[in-house]
Amino acid sequence: MEWVVVDYGEVVCHEPPEDAAARLAGTVGGDPAAFWDAYWSGRAAYDLGTVDAAGYWGELCGRLGRAATPALLDALVRLDLEMWSHLDEGTLQILRDLDARRVPLALLSNAPLEMARHIEAAPFAELFRHRFFSADLRLAKPDPAIYAHVADRLGAAPADLTFVDDRPANVEAARAAGLRAFLFTGADRLRRDLAL
Repeated sequence: MEWVVVDYGEVVCHEPPEDAAARLAGTVGGDPAAFWDAYWSGRAAYDLGTVDAAGYWGELCGRLGRAATPALLDALVRLDLEMWSHLDEGTLQILRDLDARRVPLALLSNAPLEMARHIEAAPFAELFRHRFFSADLRLAKPDPAIYAHVADRLGAAPADLTFVDDRPANVEAARAAGLRAFLFTGADRLRRDLAL
């Protein structure tokens, strides 16, 4: 196993807890379903870095009839980071075990700039020799180009990368690009998949 490359959202961190998600949606107010529809419909551009935080959250607030004041935008960014910061200790232990075996690790995440910098500042980020974020690269999974870019930057053939992601489309695209790839469904299964 040359490199292990893992996703962040719902792999290194848990799916957002209901209370954290409710705090984020409640900051804007109104119908939570309308909030989440607006949240996800604009997220791809935010993750790709083609829209900045003010543009993404401002559009979301506009769709929901709220004025995007600077204080509200700051609160939304902060609560969004907090919502995606509930770490999966089982996954982290696997990463520590791999690191102890000198298996090189990399992170590949579809994440906006604010999330990317937040992750990089976290202590666990030191486990990764390289960290790749969609907003920095202007490429996002499952675009085949992102897997080719990662392999090139790591100086490895795609077949030398083991990739882990919670989204089937990303796993399938990675396999099509020549990577060995596993769908993440939990730390116990991942430990078996990696034969640890």
